Amino acid sequence: MQNQASPVEILSPTIPANWCPSGSWSDVFNNYQTLFLNNSTVNIPGLGLVTPEQIATINQNIQTLQNEYNALAVNVRSGTISSPIAGLNLVTFGSAMPNTNYIITAYFVSASGTTAVPASPWSIIDGSQATTGFSILLPAVTNYTKVNWSVQSIASS
Repeated sequence: MQNQASPVEILSPTIPANWCPSGSWSDVFNNYQTLFLNNSTVNIPGLGLVTPEQIATINQNIQTLQNEYNALAVNVRSGTISSPIAGLNLVTFGSAMPNTNYIITAYFVSASGTTAVPASPWSIIDGSQATTGFSILLPAVTNYTKVNWSVQSIASS
């Protein structure tokens, strides 16, 4: 790193001149690992300046970030209504959301070469938003061929 006065070192015992294991290459490497790598140390300049409390804080911050990332990664579902019909369309998730407090986004995909704006608005049927899916009411199917949808929920931490 740029802020270090010296590089990281791996300090291993000296290999004696008479060390000459026999057998297959895996035997040689395993013997080397057992005798020398397992007895090596890593010297990281400046590491002694970090207190155990600082390391604990860093570890906690990493765990908090990992938990927040996992919550985001788990709480997203998406799909396509590939043959939309005017009226009620049922959407079912492959796996349940943790709760019903999720945001739904949808957009219409027009047929190739179509320039007219698809009919709108669409709506969610009141009370249909469940952990396993929702019901969406679509306008008259005119020039769109499918509806892409996505739901997302950020779990409280």
